[in-house]
Amino acid sequence: MDDSHIDADTPYAEVEVMKMCMPLLSPASGFIHFKMSEGQAMQAGELIARLDLDDPSAVRKAEPFHGSFPVLGPPTAIAGKVHQKCAASLNAARMILAGYEHNIDDVMQNLLNCLDSPELPFLQWQECLSVLATRLPKDLKNELESKYKEFERTSSSQNVDFPAKLLKGILEAHLSCCPDKEKGAQERLVEPLMSLVKSYEGGRESHARGIVQSLFEEYLSVEELFSDNIQADVIERLRLQYKKDLLKVVDIVLSHQGVRSKNKLILRLMEQLVYPNPAAYRDQLIRFSVLNHTNYSELALKASQLLEQTKLSELRSSIARSLSELEMFTEDGENIDTPKRKSAINDRMEDLVSAPLAVEDALVGLFDHSDHTLQRRVVETYVRRLYQPYLVRGSVRMQWHRSGLIATWEFLEEYVEKKNGTESDKTLMEKHSERKWGVMVIIKSLQFLPAIISAALREATHNLNEALQNGPMEPANHGNMMHIALVGINNQMSLLQDSGDEDQAQERINKLAKILKDQEVGSTIHTAGVGVISCIIQRDEGRAPMRHSFHWSAEKHYYEEEPLLRHLEPPLSIYLELDKLKGYENIRYTPSRDRQWHLYTVVDPKPPSIQRMFLRTLVRQPTTNEGFSSYQRLDVETSRTQLDMSFTSRSIFRSLMAAMEELELNAHNATVRSEHSHMYLYIIREQRIDDLVPYTKRVNIDAGQEVTAVEAILEEMAHEIHSSVGVRMHRLGVVEWEVKLWMASSGLADGAWRFVVTNVTGHTCTVHIYREMEDSSSRKVIYGSITANGPQLGLPVNAHYQPLGVIDRKRLSARKNNTTYCYDFPLAFEKALEQSWATQYPGFRKTKDKVLLKVTEIKFADKEERWGTPLVPVERAPGLNDVGMVAWFMEMQTPEFPSGRTILVVANDVTFKAGSFGPREDAFYRAVTDLAILKKLPLIYLAANSGARLGVAEEVKACFRVGWSDESNPENGFQYVYLTPEDYARIGSSVIAHELKLESGETRWVIDTIVGKEDGLGVENLSGSGAIAGAYSRAYKETFTLTYVTGRTVGIGAYLARLGMRCIQKLDQPIILTGFSALNKLLGREVYSSHMQLGGPKIMATNGVVHLTVSDDLEGVSAILKWLSYIPSHVGGALPILRSLDPPERPVEYFPENSCDPRAAISGALDGSGRWLGGIFDKDSFVETLDGWARTVVTGRAKLGGIPVGIIAVETQTVMQVIPADPGQLDSHERVVPQAGQVWFPDSATKTAQSILDFNKEELPLFILANWRGFSGGQRDLFEGILQAGSTIVENLRTYKQPIFVYIPMMGELRGGAWVVVDSRINSDHIEMYAERTAKGNVLEPEGMIEIKFRTKELLETMGRLDQKLINLKEKLQEAKNNRIHETIESLQQQIKSREKQLLPLYTQIATRFAELHDTSLRMAAKGVVREVLDWGNSRSFFYKRLRRRIGEQSMINSVKDAAGDHLSHIAAADLIKNWYLNSDIAEGREDAWLDDEAFFKWKDDPKYYEDKLKELRVQKVLLQLTNIGDSVSDLQALPQGLAALLSKLEPSSRVKLTDELRKVLG
Repeated sequence: MDDSHIDADTPYAEVEVMKMCMPLLSPASGFIHFKMSEGQAMQAGELIARLDLDDPSAVRKAEPFHGSFPVLGPPTAIAGKVHQKCAASLNAARMILAGYEHNIDDVMQNLLNCLDSPELPFLQWQECLSVLATRLPKDLKNELESKYKEFERTSSSQNVDFPAKLLKGILEAHLSCCPDKEKGAQERLVEPLMSLVKSYEGGRESHARGIVQSLFEEYLSVEELFSDNIQADVIERLRLQYKKDLLKVVDIVLSHQGVRSKNKLILRLMEQLVYPNPAAYRDQLIRFSVLNHTNYSELALKASQLLEQTKLSELRSSIARSLSELEMFTEDGENIDTPKRKSAINDRMEDLVSAPLAVEDALVGLFDHSDHTLQRRVVETYVRRLYQPYLVRGSVRMQWHRSGLIATWEFLEEYVEKKNGTESDKTLMEKHSERKWGVMVIIKSLQFLPAIISAALREATHNLNEALQNGPMEPANHGNMMHIALVGINNQMSLLQDSGDEDQAQERINKLAKILKDQEVGSTIHTAGVGVISCIIQRDEGRAPMRHSFHWSAEKHYYEEEPLLRHLEPPLSIYLELDKLKGYENIRYTPSRDRQWHLYTVVDPKPPSIQRMFLRTLVRQPTTNEGFSSYQRLDVETSRTQLDMSFTSRSIFRSLMAAMEELELNAHNATVRSEHSHMYLYIIREQRIDDLVPYTKRVNIDAGQEVTAVEAILEEMAHEIHSSVGVRMHRLGVVEWEVKLWMASSGLADGAWRFVVTNVTGHTCTVHIYREMEDSSSRKVIYGSITANGPQLGLPVNAHYQPLGVIDRKRLSARKNNTTYCYDFPLAFEKALEQSWATQYPGFRKTKDKVLLKVTEIKFADKEERWGTPLVPVERAPGLNDVGMVAWFMEMQTPEFPSGRTILVVANDVTFKAGSFGPREDAFYRAVTDLAILKKLPLIYLAANSGARLGVAEEVKACFRVGWSDESNPENGFQYVYLTPEDYARIGSSVIAHELKLESGETRWVIDTIVGKEDGLGVENLSGSGAIAGAYSRAYKETFTLTYVTGRTVGIGAYLARLGMRCIQKLDQPIILTGFSALNKLLGREVYSSHMQLGGPKIMATNGVVHLTVSDDLEGVSAILKWLSYIPSHVGGALPILRSLDPPERPVEYFPENSCDPRAAISGALDGSGRWLGGIFDKDSFVETLDGWARTVVTGRAKLGGIPVGIIAVETQTVMQVIPADPGQLDSHERVVPQAGQVWFPDSATKTAQSILDFNKEELPLFILANWRGFSGGQRDLFEGILQAGSTIVENLRTYKQPIFVYIPMMGELRGGAWVVVDSRINSDHIEMYAERTAKGNVLEPEGMIEIKFRTKELLETMGRLDQKLINLKEKLQEAKNNRIHETIESLQQQIKSREKQLLPLYTQIATRFAELHDTSLRMAAKGVVREVLDWGNSRSFFYKRLRRRIGEQSMINSVKDAAGDHLSHIAAADLIKNWYLNSDIAEGREDAWLDDEAFFKWKDDPKYYEDKLKELRVQKVLLQLTNIGDSVSDLQALPQGLAALLSKLEPSSRVKLTDELRKVLG
């Protein structure tokens, strides 16, 4: 109680966190005063109570310090000289990089000042020389000092460079004159001086660069370890790497923890020292740019910008060289003729026009070049690039004006019209054009702008009128273009040395806009028919120019800027279809580094807000791989697959790769990072059909089939590109990409085409092909299609982008949970099916009419959705489920079942209440499980959930009141919660409450229990969880179950993963019971950093829960299908036997040398020359499971001649079992336990037993490659259950229903208890045992055997019997004893002992060999414990034939037992079959005919030989059943009603037939 007295060590409170309660004990006696109320939640470090001590003197209380601390100076004294300050600043910078705190601004300022000081190298030299002066040779010292003093005198009076080269020459001359013996010592002596002069060889900048590079290297050496990796994994690797020096790991982790301060330092270094010359740091900048984590986003972006700056400068220089005539003289000499020179320059200009690089920006940088010839070519190239391919050839003209350069040209403005001759409500579109003019003025000052504009307009209209002989242009049509370029580093716009931010950019453009708003200037331009003015502002070296577009405003009567088109040149911006973005506000623009992509970031207005990105590009297609077209190879690697693509595919692929690099760069930038991205590509050049098809696949297409052919080619192209980029796109959030292209064809395929690719899962996509058509009713251009339907069919091509729909939002939600949206899994199954067919039949291609997968969703039959409600098929759109689980029947055609097999798939919908299990989800899951059991179909569970649902009664939460202990002091606590009478009347059904009347007359309804209006708030969820746990456990027993953990699975989800036994886990998804943050609260400190530490593959794949791990969902689904390929289509069905590509008759080519490698024995291995040596089973058919757990045993599934089998084999090498440390226990540490090969330990014996059980449930024949020396019987092993596990092996073998082959392999042995638990007599009906000729087997190993059966006494007796020398000595001894010659007796006894000692090792070997002769395979066969001694090389073909025969026999036995009933034993059924066969016409009574497999299968495959006998057995079975009924009067009385009920269930035709038969029998 509060304010009560407690004694020392008495509990005063209990703290509960999750499932653990801990009592808190009083440290001393006294009166306690609680500061927290009972039931209150608290955080670590909060005060719970105060204690007034009975004896205050027992505890010394801390007194607050009221004084002041002394002023502290720097930790070390720093002298005032420059070189000492530089060393201190550099040391401080290194300390920051080591993870320690420093004032970065002071460090940087001091470092910059020191590096910039001319005194620095001189002072560093003096310091270094003074240290070495006494040890340097006198001649060298004098020469260095004399040369140095000459410069030192002048350096103080004027700025003189440090004589690094001179001093270096003196040092090198001295070393070259040294004798060879002394040279090494002299080099080490002068090394500090040599290093210093080398660092200054390129001046102070070179020295500073060396320092910055060393700091960068220090940063990267640590942070590259953590980039794109989980911190816990990195530390784990470091611990293994530096296990002998763990302090190194501490230093690395400490450095990484200071990453924010380190980033700030590196950014300052980049801005101050790298920016002037980034090319010198290219290699390190590349490494910075690929750092992939939120921590490094700003750094990576800065590094990428600096890299792009170097590329832009290089590109500008390269263009200047290319377009300059100087280069022409270096190749063909000065006598090259002018036409050839012009042609060469024109080719280079065309190469620039089509190069997919930032050519526009580089060209603008050359607008003010001093070489006027080059300047004209640059401007013409710029115009040709902007107006490609609509420029009128040869129309570009240049004219010099006193204020600058004027360029004019003509171009064809396109517009789209419907095709002639088409009559329908939707008509195809074709391009038409109208001639327009364009003009560019290049000026250095805005004061000349009005004058040069007037001159330019006169020049442009004059040129066009000359070209148009038919009459003047219509000025009303404002389609003409004007470009204003402001150049020169001294122009008024460049004086603001900005960093490119928008505010300063706007300040610049405002001055230009003011001139354009002038009525006289504006009206002059408008009258000339100019619709758009583009303004280009050149900036200093390394920065891209700025662009702004001004459009004529009819309302305002002046040219107004269009913000959406900022940064773009108007001629081509129309093809980016930016009008589609006008439905969004606050559009944020980001250019790509190479300026080929334009990134627009918007926020979806529909809540919850989602940041989206729209990426647009114009695809330029270089026609050659030389010149500037090859320049891009620096950015995009050309893969082998790209070379197999068509011309169009390569262009699209290259653009998509560049876009994804931009997205990766911004992946951790919160302002730009996109959750949902869309890409749009417009191919400028018209495409021909040959461009769409790889050269090797080109075919002739009939004119009538052209449209269908182009549609098929585009669809195949989209799938081909997606297969290369889809996974990366999905990771980056690219959900859709669209391509528009114009086809140039003489047939019906001519016109605009679009294909839209929706990236569903990364591996799977949907492709829709459209043609642009005109809707006759609305007169708008729309997405049209000739043969197919699509979601955009009928929509206008310029319609605004809509907010994300329900499905897109759900997909995004699932992707945020790192999983696939449940309704997209059928697509993944279809893709995996195609891959499985292609694996089995290389070259397989699915045709459109071939349906590999038919998916039927199932749901509850009514809206009640309660326990026991039946399930029915439903056809509905995805995402309409109102319960957090969905399920499908999937009927799929697999290579094993080409006619089809059916499975049931049930999945959590992680987008519905986080995939939690409520009563409706539990009822649905139970119903699906029961359905799978009823139909005996495989059940696949796709797990992604958050466990049992948590809930509260929201209606009560919104209105309950609190009954305080003291209304005026709520901090004193409360007594109850209640409802007012009004609220109780409204929601009374949600609570159980009693009425309380206060003295004041107020009535309160005190809440005793909250029931809630909605179902699924608490224990009912747990009850449902129990029900589905039981159902799934039963499903494992009665059908095939498999769980795939595609997303985080928690609580009951984790139990389901184990109860289904077979489990596949995605590498980045955990299986957990409790979240890591809750455990951290329990422990009071940050112990666990992620769910993966608790239930990731490192835990679950090493403890036997997870059988397989996969990296993504397609691999997961493929693993599911692979697993299904080994099992029957339903319980009791036939095994899926497929023709093997590996011949069954092939001999086993892998021969063990010392010990038998289990994996090589199973699936083969490569020899030293790379040749494959086949194992016992089919090549590439073995799928190992549980490989991370109990690694002394190897388990998995394989095929033998196409017949699926389960395999258990033995590891012969010693393996290390790693038992991880638990971070939650401070004294816990990692343990590495060696486990010997060929020995069963508790974990490996459990794994063996579990695998046998799994294989039996899957109805697989079993092969055990038995190579065990026994069980490990130590104290710990017995404690951990080795006996129980071994017993379970026996029990699971005893109940096995399929053929079992136990084979002791080459070099193998089977001894003691290991033999006992796999002996054939455990289950003689099904187990057959074989041994290889070299195999061994016995109770003990020979060494152990002779310890018991051939002890030293027996060895001596054997020696005495066999060694002639000993025989002679013993005869002499006996003679001496008879003659009583004592001296001779002692001597002979010594000789005998000596001889025995000498021979004992040899006779121990003889005894061992003697014992080994009891272990041979021939003795096993002689004693009948093995069926046959089987040579290793023939084992494959023998086992294939024997397996095939036993499966055939088992099939017949099952038919006989089904006909006769359960009373017939397995052996009786086998004998019956044998008698039937031997008495048949095929066997003709020959006893050896039973060994003839071909004759047996001929008999088995023809039912006429035994169908009458089966029918007779069925008659006997029914007779027995009826006899049992006749023995009971009650059963006999119920027989008529039972018979009537049976007849009522039959179909009418069957009922009539059965009734007639009964009438005949009854007479």
